[in-house]
Amino acid sequence: MANIPTVAQLYAAIIADLEAELSITISPFGRSYLRARAMVQAARIWLLYLQIGNVQKNIFVDTAEEDVVIRFGLVKLGRLPFPATQGQYLVQVIGTTGAVIPASTQFKSNDDSLSPGRLFVLDADFVLNGINQITLRALDPGSVSRLNAYDQLTPTAPIALVNSIGIVISETIEPQAAENIEDYRQKVIDAFRLEPQGGAAADYRLWSNEVQGVVQSYPYAAPGLTYEVNLYIESDEPDGVPSVQDLQNVQDNIELPTADRPARKPITVIVNYLPVTPRSIDIEITGFVGIDSGIATLIYAAIESRLAEIRPFVDSIDVLADRNDYFDINSIISIILEARPGSVFGAVTMDVDTVPMTSITFTNGDIPDLNIISYV
Repeated sequence: MANIPTVAQLYAAIIADLEAELSITISPFGRSYLRARAMVQAARIWLLYLQIGNVQKNIFVDTAEEDVVIRFGLVKLGRLPFPATQGQYLVQVIGTTGAVIPASTQFKSNDDSLSPGRLFVLDADFVLNGINQITLRALDPGSVSRLNAYDQLTPTAPIALVNSIGIVISETIEPQAAENIEDYRQKVIDAFRLEPQGGAAADYRLWSNEVQGVVQSYPYAAPGLTYEVNLYIESDEPDGVPSVQDLQNVQDNIELPTADRPARKPITVIVNYLPVTPRSIDIEITGFVGIDSGIATLIYAAIESRLAEIRPFVDSIDVLADRNDYFDINSIISIILEARPGSVFGAVTMDVDTVPMTSITFTNGDIPDLNIISYV
């Protein structure tokens, strides 16, 4: 990419060229047409540099702006980023048989529910029939309105002959968050980098990337077994662990035919669809000089950001130069000193799932999850 000089650098270069060409010295004091003209030209050239830099940045999908990434995606993936979807829930209500709950009646999730204070709506009139199970749709799309079984909701207005509490029985449509543009960008990059190979590891990653909610997948040959694949799925949930429905969606996308194509899994292969496993990391730092809440927050954010980049390496897919599956005590020390240069502290220890370790390589669907950093 072109190195973009500053306006001052361009101005100085233009003045130097004029003085050399005209064999004069342009006074830096008083009024000077040549200096004014040079400043205007420097600003114009600087704008041209910016435009060239913008064009160069948008040539490649890994550096392109969001709208250009989407155009790449339409060409290579054949789709836009997945939009957020609204969850739907089967809810048990109590009331007099024959009572009517009108369409557009809204319910609000109670404070002790998984997503408190969210609104849900009934899309059609419902007449209580003794079973009294209604379907409510979340007004807010995405996982911000997810509910668990037995969560309770309350109508926003009284309903004649109907109890004021509804209880969630089950989730009938899973809510999905909108696809993050950086996740979408990575899937476009994968689509350019990986080519279909009739059931090779790259295919399982490409097929998994077609499913909403999947951030990344890690296919491995099952150890000691022939024609068996362990396919670990990472979702867009905060802990990365996919739901049962997410895993089923991936399986359906790989193994079931559609109107446009046949099933894609090789007939002799057995695929085990597995969730990633977060490995809890606890860090203890002794003798940190001058530690306070602000410094502690800064260090936590820096380590958490680094861990978010560490993921299992799949030999048959990933580029060796991009390998980033290792974490150790030295990494922690380096991150602290980068976040806050000059920090003084003593020993650093690390526990992984409560087991003391000096280093760990994440593989087979294991991903890091920073739990706590303590200072003693």
